[in-house]
Amino acid sequence: MVNLTIDFKLDPALKLEKKILHQRSGKLLIDVEGELEIRIDHSCFFREPSLALLEMGVSLKEWRMNDPKGTSNFYHYTMEHDEREGPILAFIETSKDKWILFSIWQEFKPEDFIPTDGLLNAVDQYLTELEKLLIKRFNIRYSDFIRTRKF
Repeated sequence: MVNLTIDFKLDPALKLEKKILHQRSGKLLIDVEGELEIRIDHSCFFREPSLALLEMGVSLKEWRMNDPKGTSNFYHYTMEHDEREGPILAFIETSKDKWILFSIWQEFKPEDFIPTDGLLNAVDQYLTELEKLLIKRFNIRYSDFIRTRKF
């Protein structure tokens, strides 16, 4: 079975203005940055040293809330990038229980499919770990943005 991991490192020097923290604005979505690395088995599929981690977390959380069984494709575009070039990250179901990953910044084209359980487990682990860190450092949660964000 193919192993998928989504790891991140929040910038340890990241400081957020108290005014922005209280407003829970769209600016905060892109200000919470860090390194994101996605690995398929032991190979680095995607690495970006400065990605808006909260913005991606909110997109993934909404996808999981709207589709808990993982039956619809996921496409993540960022406010900081022209979406005409393609998604920063996409999960595309090719057939039942078989997914491929795509990114305009991918380091290789995966040949193996990722099973639904493996994909959802990796996404859920990322969301859980990121939210724990966001609560600890800044006292913010995904739900603070899902209610007010326009999708």
